Amino acid sequence: MAKAKQTKALDFEHSILANEYGFYCVPHDYLGREIADILNRGGVYEPATLRFLRRHLGGGDIVTGGAFIGDFIPALAARLAPKARIHTFEPVPISHDACQETIRLNGLKNVKLHNIAVGDKAGTVTLQIARPSGRKIAAGEKVVTDLPSGDHRTIDVDLKTIDSLVPKSRKVSVLHLDVEGFEEQALRGATRILNDHAPMVLLESGKAWRDRAFLNVLDELAPKAGYQRAGAIERNTIFLAS
Repeated sequence: MAKAKQTKALDFEHSILANEYGFYCVPHDYLGREIADILNRGGVYEPATLRFLRRHLGGGDIVTGGAFIGDFIPALAARLAPKARIHTFEPVPISHDACQETIRLNGLKNVKLHNIAVGDKAGTVTLQIARPSGRKIAAGEKVVTDLPSGDHRTIDVDLKTIDSLVPKSRKVSVLHLDVEGFEEQALRGATRILNDHAPMVLLESGKAWRDRAFLNVLDELAPKAGYQRAGAIERNTIFLAS
C-alpha cells in the first residue's frame, strides 16, 4: 500500500494498531477506552454501521465526524466512488493529529481532515476534553457552557459550518454525524447540502425522542426533501429523503 509523506512529527506516545480495514494511530492516553481497546484486540468499532455505510455510500462525497483517531476512515475511503472524497473534522488536537497519522499510514488521498468543530455558524466554542481528575475523555469530548474558558479540563476550538467545509461543486451522498449532543447545530450548518443533495443522514441517537427531534429539524431545514426515519443500526439512526 502506498504511503504518503509524514508532514508532522507526533509529540505524544502512541501505538500503531490494525484491523481488517487498515492501520490506526492510537495515543497512549486513550488506551483503556472503548475504541482503543477494540482496536487493540484487532476489532472494529460499530462494525454493523461501517458495513451498512460501505454498502450505501452512493456516488458522491461523504461527510463524517467527529473523526476521533480515524477509526472509520480507512473502511469508508476504500469504498468511495472514483473521484469522491471524505470530508471530516476533529477539534481535539491530539485526536486530529492521530487521525492525520491514520490517514498517512493507510496512504489515503481522498480524505480532507479539518481541525475544527462544526455547528450552525462560524466562531469559537469551549470543548471539555478531560475529567476533573485531568484524565482525557477520548471520543466523548463535548461543547460546554458551564465551564470557563481556560479551565484545565477545556480548550477553545474554532467552529465552522459543514456547508463551508464542502465546496458547492461537490455532490454529497452521506452525512454521518457523531458530535456528542451537538448534532442539531451541525445539521443547521449543513442546510445547503441537505437541500441541494438530500443525502442519507446518520445521526447518533439511541432514543425515540431524539429521533423525533432530529426529524423535526430535518423537516424544518429541508422540507422538500421529505426526510423519514428509515431504521437504526447500533447507536445510529438513519434518515432518508423520500
